[in-house]
Amino acid sequence: MSSKISRHPFNVYLNAGEYVKVNGTQDGYFPDFGHHVANEMGGVWLHPVKLLDGFWLKVTDTERHISVWSKSDSFENLPWGSRFGYDHGLGHIPVEITRTQFAPELEKGFVVHYEIHNYADCNTHLSLELLARTDLRPVWFSEEIGIQDGEEDTAQILTPRTVLAKDCDHEWYVLVGTDLPGDQVETGRHLFGPEFTSGKGTGITFAADVTLAAGERLSFHVVIAGSYMSREECEQTYRTLSTSHSDLLKEKQALYEQIAQRAELEIEGESTLNEVFAWVKWNNQWLVQTVDGIGRGLTAGSPHYPWWFGCDNTYALQGVLAIGDQQLVRDTMGLLRKKSKEVNGNGRIVHEITTMGVVSNPGNTQETAHFIAFVWEMFCWIGDVELLREYYPDCVHGLQWLLEEMDPDADLLPSGYGIIEIAGLNMELIDSAVYTVKAVEALMHMSAVLEERENHERYNMLYERIREAVEALYWCEEESLYADAVAAKKDIAPKAGVMAALAEKHGIADYREYIEDLLARQSDEEQERGWLLNKNWVIVTPMEAGIAQADRAQRALASMRNEEFIGEYGTYLAALYKQGMMTISTGAHAVAEATYGNADAALDLLNRMLRSYSMVLPGSMSEMSPDYGCAVQAWTTYALAVPVIRHFFGIKPEAYRSHVRLEPVIPTAWAGKRMRLQQVRIGKALFDISLTMSAASKLHVEIDNPDAWSFAILWNGQTVESSEKHIHLQI
Repeated sequence: MSSKISRHPFNVYLNAGEYVKVNGTQDGYFPDFGHHVANEMGGVWLHPVKLLDGFWLKVTDTERHISVWSKSDSFENLPWGSRFGYDHGLGHIPVEITRTQFAPELEKGFVVHYEIHNYADCNTHLSLELLARTDLRPVWFSEEIGIQDGEEDTAQILTPRTVLAKDCDHEWYVLVGTDLPGDQVETGRHLFGPEFTSGKGTGITFAADVTLAAGERLSFHVVIAGSYMSREECEQTYRTLSTSHSDLLKEKQALYEQIAQRAELEIEGESTLNEVFAWVKWNNQWLVQTVDGIGRGLTAGSPHYPWWFGCDNTYALQGVLAIGDQQLVRDTMGLLRKKSKEVNGNGRIVHEITTMGVVSNPGNTQETAHFIAFVWEMFCWIGDVELLREYYPDCVHGLQWLLEEMDPDADLLPSGYGIIEIAGLNMELIDSAVYTVKAVEALMHMSAVLEERENHERYNMLYERIREAVEALYWCEEESLYADAVAAKKDIAPKAGVMAALAEKHGIADYREYIEDLLARQSDEEQERGWLLNKNWVIVTPMEAGIAQADRAQRALASMRNEEFIGEYGTYLAALYKQGMMTISTGAHAVAEATYGNADAALDLLNRMLRSYSMVLPGSMSEMSPDYGCAVQAWTTYALAVPVIRHFFGIKPEAYRSHVRLEPVIPTAWAGKRMRLQQVRIGKALFDISLTMSAASKLHVEIDNPDAWSFAILWNGQTVESSEKHIHLQI
């Protein structure tokens, strides 16, 4: 008999401000889960410190002798928070409960609002118990720098409705309070709710006895404030939240309305795509994390990777530029640059920075190359020459690290791990090589803008050499694909057993024979050549980056347009495994198709990815398609915004000279449909762009161009230029 295994035994949600992140489950509970900090990734976090394991409400009908820990029947995800509904989960108690909660955007706290409605036609007598469980402890990897969780949290009752807890060894605080009627309060490590959560925290209960008349509603709040600095800060935050939560909610709702209006997408007849695009922008804001003393930046994903990554951001920030949040790009890049210089100091860009400021991995090869390439793209969208001047020396330094320390054989192909962190794959990998080409190209352009003529000529010559080297060594003529890696047989053979064992662990029974056959067909032990070891998704990067020869690009893309590489929800992480997909693999593949003019194939990939929308968390697509991993993932912004904005709309900005090249690649399914993108930010200017492709492949263009930038519109081999404030034309 067949069976299926669930990868997500419960569906999680995320409520997020820039300081506080709250992860629970959609039934209103807070079960232990997570692997970085075992069983501690959920709850209420004020990074780099956890505040609470969670909070729960117990409802007792004293006349009917029914007592339940409330469990929600419904969950509503909102851009700014969450709403839970309780009715059937309360048994036969004749009340319904609504719980609405949000994290104020720039405050170190969280606000919950409960409303209890007695729908009986008579009085209902209730005993209420609100329980919170503290767990003041540090983020993952903190122990590596000597920061240990204290032995216990100590609780102090300030008033019958406010309790302050502190980690016994650190200045970490959480203050929990409520305006629930009554004065019954208790603390103690023995106090638990419906879930026995792990950790060294303590319980806090606020109890009340209330009588609700027929139709009456009882409303009360729970306020949670924290600090990793001082008691005074914690108490001040609590006062702010208690007195101003209504205003803070309005401010947050206004912010999310502003986010909706940035790069607002409307494709006629494509309601799902339009909706997902809006939610991806909101999802992106949920992942912004600010930590005092360290910085502000875009984290990788929630709930499993709530800290900063070099690799993830060199993808995600491409999408963030396209949706117009230039400040977030500046902040995130500044954080990565600062920490990389502090820890490495040799041009290498770090891989992973925890919210405690600890670098757990100094950086994979691909990240430094991709970072350099992205600096040029950042400049093209923002247009700040001083910003470019600031980053240029770091980019020069980074390329030196790539082509000196990481290229001992001086073949222009740096070695080391890339984005695919599989044991044994620390060789000359395709993604590292491709992004090194893009890094050299970026420095070629940067040096030209900065009028460094000698360096420009040097980078120009190097670009031609390194691009030719990638084509010569990575192209596999027989398979019409680019290789995963370049190496000599003598370097592959010792790794074959490790790779085969890993494949067998994943149920791939014939991989050992596959790798042995590859080795057998290569007689020369010393000659470097390309190897299709796993057919990892990164073999699309020559096309995604636009460096592949046009004929080879089309052959490779055609070779990947089948069930070996593509599944129901997108592109497999490795075609030989055919087990996992990610929004990044599908997104990069879509970008690759669009880069070489294959709009229909790109749209097909995006539509596959969209099938995973709301499967786990309403309004989000999971990291691993369709339904596991992080419920919210930053690089999904790249996967959707880059194909749509940079390719379907064809926006290629040059903000430093107030110029935009518009080179649309439009799917045939959109023929006759109006494509609108409003409030696109490039530099300091905002544009509204409307395109319609007719069935006869004529392009109707309307652009609101209030700052009179120059536009070059390319379509069907024609180029039309205009700097009118309202551009209206047909090509």
